[in-house]
Amino acid sequence: MNDDLVIGVDIGTSGVRAVALDRQGEVVSAARCRFADLSDDARDPLAWAALADEALAAVLRSVDRKAVRAIAVDGTSGTMLAVDETGTPGARPLMYDDPITDADVLERIGAVAPADSAVLAPTSGLAKALVLQRAPGVVHLLHQADWIAARLSGRWDASDENNALKTGYDPIEQRWGQWMADT
Repeated sequence: MNDDLVIGVDIGTSGVRAVALDRQGEVVSAARCRFADLSDDARDPLAWAALADEALAAVLRSVDRKAVRAIAVDGTSGTMLAVDETGTPGARPLMYDDPITDADVLERIGAVAPADSAVLAPTSGLAKALVLQRAPGVVHLLHQADWIAARLSGRWDASDENNALKTGYDPIEQRWGQWMADT
């Protein structure tokens, strides 16, 4: 059977893909599910979840589950979602290309962020997070991939450096900048 597999799940704008790779990087199994087959709304987190579940299940049906060593999730970087303590979405997500037009939010960020920071863009994850934190009952602000990964792991407090860049994470210092406390 398959030895030492890793699975990648990619949440894209047209659907979800999942792939299992062996140690040599060869594809052992792959599946693709399109939003058009389930929902016309690629902004619907429940559609993201349903397609991720479907794609992952399709890949797992054709591999030895005991050989799976890790699962990685990727999504549209900068897409943000507000959830409650159980991970239930509490507001419509703000997608990676949705600009924030709230001048107060953009001014707050601009007043403290480093001049070369990705958070200065009106489409930054930080700008979206500051808007979404106003949603009723919000406990966690998550990137799209973080939400899908949390559904698998039960950890609502984790992210990766790539997603975190757009919310102010400093990859060189490997921490959030001190200026974040002032936003």
